[in-house]
Amino acid sequence: MNKLDIQQLSEKFQLNKTEISILNYMMNHKTNLKAMNIRQVAKETFTSPSYIIKMCKKLRLSGYSELVFLMTDTISAQILYSPDKQIKPYIKPFVQLLKKHCHSAIMVLGSGYSQNIANYMSEYLNLHGFRATANSHLEFLRKNADALIIFISNSGETVRINELCQLAAVNQIKIIAFVGNNASALAHKADLTISTNTFSPTSFDKTSPQLFFGLTLIYFEILMSIFLTSTNQDLLVDD
Repeated sequence: MNKLDIQQLSEKFQLNKTEISILNYMMNHKTNLKAMNIRQVAKETFTSPSYIIKMCKKLRLSGYSELVFLMTDTISAQILYSPDKQIKPYIKPFVQLLKKHCHSAIMVLGSGYSQNIANYMSEYLNLHGFRATANSHLEFLRKNADALIIFISNSGETVRINELCQLAAVNQIKIIAFVGNNASALAHKADLTISTNTFSPTSFDKTSPQLFFGLTLIYFEILMSIFLTSTNQDLLVDD
């Protein structure tokens, strides 16, 4: 995060002059920031700890500690605010699909380890006001159903997942697929395919690193962060 980033944040989140001055102070004292608690920063910026916490919430952060972490950890800040080339092509279609289906039922499905990712995504979406489930409900796949389906599959060739995907496609239900193989059957059926390009024959080797699951979560987190920032609020009304 640098001064240019602070300017971008102020525009995105409509920060006032006091909030900008707090961020500038913290940036100017970045080398000592980890040793400074929130009361010290509040004193030096002529504000209060509660005011700084309110600012952090405005920035969609959990609190002061996360703000310090982002300011003092360049790599993490770059990941959060500057998506790399692999993610950029997915941003616009992902945001468009989420906006279109913000009040639709969302079904997130995976198999094996992918089911754990599906459970996480479903909980995340529910936390931000969507109506999501990680369980299979065939009524969501019926023609003209008001639904969005998210499939997760490393190989993209899981039989049951592809059967459900085919049914959704036939009934013109929008599909997002997180896959490790962008040449797979699932990848070709989806309206939006988000591929980590990590699938290979060694993906079945127990000693090989399973990069798909970690990268899928990272891609999902970044894309959702961008979506929530673009709407500037959760779907739930916050006080």
